[in-house]
Amino acid sequence: MKRIFGSFVAIAMVLTLVGSSVAPAQAVTIEELQAMIASLTAQLAALTGGSTSTGYMFNTNLTIGSTGNDVVQLQTMLVSKGHLVMPAGVAMGYFGSLTQAAVAAWQAANGISPAAGYFGPISRAKANTTVVVTPPVTPGTTTGITTPGVEGTITASVNPTPGAGTKVYEGDSRKVVMGIKLEAKLSDIKIERVKLDLDAVTVNNDNDFYDDIASRIYIMDGSTVLASMDLNSSTVVKDGSDYFVTVAGMSFIVPKGTIKVLDVAIDAQANFDSTFNTDSWTVGIPVDGVRGIDGAGISQYSPSTAFTRSFTSEADLSDSATLQISTNTGTVKANTVIAAQGSSENEYDGLEILKFDAKAEDDDVTITDLVVDITRGGVTTTATATTAYVYDGSTLVGSATVVGTSATVMTATFTDIDYVVPMDTTKVFTVKLDIDSAAAAAVTFLVDIDTADVTAENSAGDAITESGSATGNTLTIHSKGPQFTLVSKSISKSSTPNQAASSTDSSLGTIATSTMTASFSVKVKAVGGDVTFGGVASATPSFGSSTTYFQVYQNGAALGGSSLLVASSTAYSTPSSGVVTSGIGTNSFKLQENNEVTIDVSFLAEGRTKAGVLVTTGSYAIGLEGITWSVDDGASTVTTSFMDGDLDWRTSTVSMP
Repeated sequence: MKRIFGSFVAIAMVLTLVGSSVAPAQAVTIEELQAMIASLTAQLAALTGGSTSTGYMFNTNLTIGSTGNDVVQLQTMLVSKGHLVMPAGVAMGYFGSLTQAAVAAWQAANGISPAAGYFGPISRAKANTTVVVTPPVTPGTTTGITTPGVEGTITASVNPTPGAGTKVYEGDSRKVVMGIKLEAKLSDIKIERVKLDLDAVTVNNDNDFYDDIASRIYIMDGSTVLASMDLNSSTVVKDGSDYFVTVAGMSFIVPKGTIKVLDVAIDAQANFDSTFNTDSWTVGIPVDGVRGIDGAGISQYSPSTAFTRSFTSEADLSDSATLQISTNTGTVKANTVIAAQGSSENEYDGLEILKFDAKAEDDDVTITDLVVDITRGGVTTTATATTAYVYDGSTLVGSATVVGTSATVMTATFTDIDYVVPMDTTKVFTVKLDIDSAAAAAVTFLVDIDTADVTAENSAGDAITESGSATGNTLTIHSKGPQFTLVSKSISKSSTPNQAASSTDSSLGTIATSTMTASFSVKVKAVGGDVTFGGVASATPSFGSSTTYFQVYQNGAALGGSSLLVASSTAYSTPSSGVVTSGIGTNSFKLQENNEVTIDVSFLAEGRTKAGVLVTTGSYAIGLEGITWSVDDGASTVTTSFMDGDLDWRTSTVSMP
């Protein structure tokens, strides 16, 4: 200290002489004096326990070919200032042409001339003048504690988050592997150091922890680094068979009566040897591993029982990349589609048939190839799919020709689409089809994508694991016919009680006079031609009373056989306007092309079965399952049944009987 103070006095005298134009015996430049002052300031900070904003003083001239820690510190400064970008895979520590150019840029930005890229006394003086000395924190003091003179205790335990088995990947930075829950009682406690036990759980040696897995360890308050320590043979101490590192220099206060959590995080080595892939390690707090100061200035220690948290070393994150396929909730519902486009009015271009989610995990994932499976049903000699498309929103990802392996099985193969799904995001894709040659007879289409249909790779170009599947709903295609939309649905129950059968009608058993009535309002539009509907009294009513048209569900299951309810009936009326009744078949009406009407229909069922017994007590709902219609005045009828079993076409429930 005396030597440093004397040096300051000497320098001050020299500066006085320079300022008074009296030349000293040996010429000393202002820049060299500045460098000396900065160096002495840093030494003073180090001796008094202070710190600097840069954490490093430059004392060596550096130029092309220089190596060592001085170069590392210079390059670190240049990177922080935005003058240097280190190439991927190139380590710091060698002064080359890139560093020379970066030094020149830094010199120009700081008014140093000439800006030649030589880091000499002038440049060192400039860099070192940015050093700021902060007052030292004296260990064991109660500075910052609001409970002076009060003794307290600190309790340390493992925090539930993160859990055991956290995956640490190559190159991870400040990956949290353990949380330390701290509780202060009676007094504020200022945490000053944490001792950590480093262990290998599997077949590895404990020293592999710092030799091959982690390069630095941190104590953090959220995203704030309180203290850190390089992990190497100089900082990690072996005690018996255990390896410890002590992270000190903190001044973190846990207020009296509160709980705080500090995280232990590590920087992973840039590359793990393959032998360490999926190996397990632990970070632990030994007995008395946490030391703090209470309000009375007394050191308090915890825990009384050691605790640990494990983590797993994994290879490059991209090696764990996956792609998960699933059906999007917004996929089109089962429905009837009228293909009446084109000059022949038997086409439908861009028919949306499936939305599916593709979720990438652990890395960016590129979908290179995709196969869409298409199943055709119904009258398979008419409507066919010709071209398939995949969209990301409104962006076309790719198109493919539909190839038929049989009348019912077809595929569309998308090759080299190379579409990227960013890491930890979900893309929603839409599949569309072009339909040709539709006819009045029904043809159905169903598409699906399974794991075998997707080929994807990670950011390194390696194949990954795909999982899941996506399946659309069945769409029924006609060249002309009605399009149905459910406007509303409801169900009600009568309050009439059940009663016993009379002595003159004992064959019926117990008679339930309670009833439930379901009401549906259905909008109908005629597309591609006129559509005829049969009334209630028609030989082919559009809404009958059988299970073809309505189904009763008990506790979610459809009733059948002897469980079917007795005395069910359907009621609906011919719309008062918008339809044609004259000249149409008996008790029928016609909806002309492009017109639409709403038909209100109700279905009533009693609370007893066909066997004459009360229905089982439970929750009952009614679904509209099918609608019959014709495009040739009733000569040939079609029953649309896409709503069969569809919850959207089913009422809520009532309790019966």
